[in-house]
Amino acid sequence: MSKKALTTGAPKRRRRRTQAADAQGGGENIAPGNTDSSYRSRAEQEARMQKWAIRGAVAIAGVLALLVAITFAVEQLIVPNQAVAVVNGVDITVREFRQQYQLERNQLLLQLNQLESSGFDIQQLAQQEPYKTWISEVNVPDQLGLRVINDMVDAKLLVQEAASRDIRVDEAALRQSIEAFFGYDATEVALIGVEPSATPEPTITPTPFVSPTPTQTPAPTASPDPAAPTEETTSEPAVTAQPTVVEPTLSAEEVRQNFEQNEQDYRSYFDRVGIAAETVDEFFVGVALERLLADALVPADGSLLYADVRHILVEEEETAQKALKALQQGESFAALARAISTDPGSGSRGGELGLAYVGNYVPEFRRAIEEAETGALVGPVESEFGFHILQVRSKEERSGSDIEFQLERAQRQELEQLRQSLRDQQSDNFAIFDAWLDYIPRG
Repeated sequence: MSKKALTTGAPKRRRRRTQAADAQGGGENIAPGNTDSSYRSRAEQEARMQKWAIRGAVAIAGVLALLVAITFAVEQLIVPNQAVAVVNGVDITVREFRQQYQLERNQLLLQLNQLESSGFDIQQLAQQEPYKTWISEVNVPDQLGLRVINDMVDAKLLVQEAASRDIRVDEAALRQSIEAFFGYDATEVALIGVEPSATPEPTITPTPFVSPTPTQTPAPTASPDPAAPTEETTSEPAVTAQPTVVEPTLSAEEVRQNFEQNEQDYRSYFDRVGIAAETVDEFFVGVALERLLADALVPADGSLLYADVRHILVEEEETAQKALKALQQGESFAALARAISTDPGSGSRGGELGLAYVGNYVPEFRRAIEEAETGALVGPVESEFGFHILQVRSKEERSGSDIEFQLERAQRQELEQLRQSLRDQQSDNFAIFDAWLDYIPRG
């Protein structure tokens, strides 16, 4: 090959460029500077990218919507039906717990607001019970939650116990519990405007075991004035005319209407704070059931045991044994009680407690009285206060009007003892799960 052929390559480059153009563009020559093809390529790429961006956004939105739907389903359908406790195979659900918590908290707030609106200083009330506990529970969710979950377990146990005794709440019992809750006594209302000689048909209205307002409200204690005269000392006392204020007397119909309005306002309040009507109804059913159980435990036409008792209370069992031995050897009960009893009330009286309803005493002391023979020395009996040596002077059953003022208290005590015994006896048949702490409403 010649030197000229080796150093001259221009014609060969033109052929390669022409062949490449033929292969790509069908033999057409594209003039330099023509950008239509490159422009269309960029537009297509941008359109494609925009399309994928839209698709990605839609996909993300779908995923988020799915997550929201799953969260909603969990919070509204799954979580509310989870159990926070179980009693003999019956679940207490998150929904029930939350509703009961809100009901209890708002009842406390109502009671405290009523006291405050009546002029009581809440800060002063916080130093005494039950107001101290009320205020603490309102401000400490975990404390209220613990009480609520335990009360719900006790309520389930009572429902199951009532069923075993064939005790059920009918419409009449429910209505009576609602009336008593709001202080509406159908018997008293029936007497309004009735001549004393007429005897209307009585309607039994039980006293509720739970009240929206405190059964006792603190009142200022009047201090006696030592300088105040106890009798008239002048022959012609000055007389100052005072206007006579006559309180209007409501008719039976007006009293009934007031009761119905109070019930409606009460239910409306709980509806506004998100508590279901069914929860309020269940509360009243619970009140009625407790009343029926209490009546079964201590019938109104039954009797109560009263006993005349004396005792010696000491801190150590050894001291109690020595005291018992001394009494058996003839030591004076009264003298020994005055000498060693740590009960400041009865000790100074020679250990005398007097004649009283035995339900007033702590359970251990009460059982000892019930089982003791009259005149026998009994002990040592251990209670939360120490060790007792006791002697029953006499026992008697009382009924009718003799126990009228003690009956409700006796029923409360028996119901509380039943509640505690059920909890002790069935401790293996119920469980409270720690998860309840996670579901306390804290808003």
